[in-house]
Amino acid sequence: MRFRFLLLVAALLATGCVTTPQPQRSQVNWTQERTRLEQLNHWQLSGKLAIITAKEKGSARLNWQQDGDDYRLNLTSLIGTHILELTRQHGQLTLVDREGKVHQSDNASELVYELTGWDLPIDGLPLWIKGLPGSADFTLNPDQSLASVKDGDWQIDYQSYQDQDGYRLPQQLSLQGEGTRIKLQVNEWSLK
Repeated sequence: MRFRFLLLVAALLATGCVTTPQPQRSQVNWTQERTRLEQLNHWQLSGKLAIITAKEKGSARLNWQQDGDDYRLNLTSLIGTHILELTRQHGQLTLVDREGKVHQSDNASELVYELTGWDLPIDGLPLWIKGLPGSADFTLNPDQSLASVKDGDWQIDYQSYQDQDGYRLPQQLSLQGEGTRIKLQVNEWSLK
């Protein structure tokens, strides 16, 4: 009986040792972190997007691939139905809608709004998604990660970050524009 008790105690101690807290990332130098993030031009993320406007509420799965100035944004419903695919390649914008029709424009945000009714700030997203303010006003958290950005009509607030391949990248952020609220959750980052 005593032997079984000792085995049980040993097993409990062993399982208690398996769970170790994740190390906290120390404070970083914002200038250096910003420079590193600005040089990160090739990446991919997948996640979820929720949008609330005066007329509707919507949600989508999001896949964004950034390759320098070019990108591909793919939105699908939560059950996998195609909503839109927006591509910028060599300065040319192309959007394929849910019926497979191809649309082109010089302004990505206007094109998305025209076809979906969603006011998505496409031009600012590649920076904001990485945790960069561009030339906009911003505030920092105590650990020197980006806390918020105010860019024109858009207010971007960063709720959480994740460490990925030596970078501190946003995991959850919210965007508030005129008549539009967006919540973005990044599930997976892939850095090239």
